[in-house]
Amino acid sequence: MIANKLKIDIVSDIVCPWCVIGYKKLSIAMQDLKNEAKFDIHWKAYQLHPEIPKEGFDKEEYMKIKFGESGGSRSRFDFITEEGKKVGIEFNFNKTKNLPNTFLAHRLLWFSKSKGIQDVMAEALFEAYFSEGRDVGSMKELISISNEKGLNKDEIKDFLKSDIGSREVSRQELRAREMNIFSIPTYIINKKYSLVGGQEPDTFKAYIRKVIEVESKHNQL
Repeated sequence: MIANKLKIDIVSDIVCPWCVIGYKKLSIAMQDLKNEAKFDIHWKAYQLHPEIPKEGFDKEEYMKIKFGESGGSRSRFDFITEEGKKVGIEFNFNKTKNLPNTFLAHRLLWFSKSKGIQDVMAEALFEAYFSEGRDVGSMKELISISNEKGLNKDEIKDFLKSDIGSREVSRQELRAREMNIFSIPTYIINKKYSLVGGQEPDTFKAYIRKVIEVESKHNQL
């Protein structure tokens, strides 16, 4: 029986490439540590672009506003693409034309926890946006993605049209700000220990083992 149980809250956004890279690397670390600890993953909402309207915003226009006419972020995207390949992620940045508002997607992710497929849904949303170029701010697309992962189309449609989960998702975002989280992904272990960024698997393993060591000593007191 594995004595060490660790709850990991992943504070992230669907449109954050380092969030999916980080999760893939964390997954490798968790697999390597499966005989040392049992993990309970919870995805927590954070919007990188809360100012984006519900219908989304032209991505090229947004990049010009943020980086200027030169679009000086090209080399950064090339680096991210290479990092993605290392963990089996195909980034197709040119496929996405619309920068979405991700609040609806976060509500769907919150809902999927009750269905026991939150990790599956998170990966599905990342893949839909980054690899397939789908609009994860669109209710129609979110219903389609949910249905592809086995959820009932009508149930998801009714849920997304309602206000259920909105308060909880807003609370998660507020909590992140109260904790001075301004960079994602952020991983919070057992509500006490935090690690930021798309770390390498070995870094995750070393950090998790340190947490296990500290927690074990604390429990012995």
